[in-house]
Parts: sequence; structure tokens; C-alpha cells
Amino acid sequence: MATVTVKFYAGIREAAGMRSKEFEAEDISGLLSSLREKFGDEFMDVLLDEETGELKRFYSCMVNGKRIELLDGYDTALEDGDRVAFFPPVGGG
Repeated sequence: MATVTVKFYAGIREAAGMRSKEFEAEDISGLLSSLREKFGDEFMDVLLDEETGELKRFYSCMVNGKRIELLDGYDTALEDGDRVAFFPPVGGG
């Protein structure tokens, strides 16, 4: 198990009630399970699509600044000291 720092942004931060927290997990899937255990279903409803169980459309998860889609997706292995960030979609004009 790796100890990683998870950072939350915008609406995800509001749902978590904090900016960041350390978690232990082997990969992103395991981290999502730990997030569910810590914050509950209401938090996960903000982050995940209930039909697919994956991040909602346009939401992003990054490990050390790289999108998980460019790594091994939900199987991306985590190492001690990694920084994982969850971002909601960004809008503007």
C-alpha cells in the first residue's frame, strides 16, 4: 500500500469538506474505494457516474500531474508520496 496525498478542487472539495487528505491505496480503483469509505455515497455521487461507476464526464483524475487516461486508467499503480488530484469540469467564457 502506498500513502498518497489526494487534493480536491471546486465542487469536489465542497463535497469532501477539505482541500486534501492522505490515503493508503495500491491503485486508483482502490483509492476510489477508500474515498467511498471515508466520505460516503453522497460524495461519490458528486464524483462518479452512477451508471458506469467511473468518473463523471469531463471530470479528471491526475497522478503527479498526468491524467490517468494517459497512464493505466483506474489500474494506475500508486507509490508513496504520489499526489492525486480530482477536478470537476472547468467552464468559462
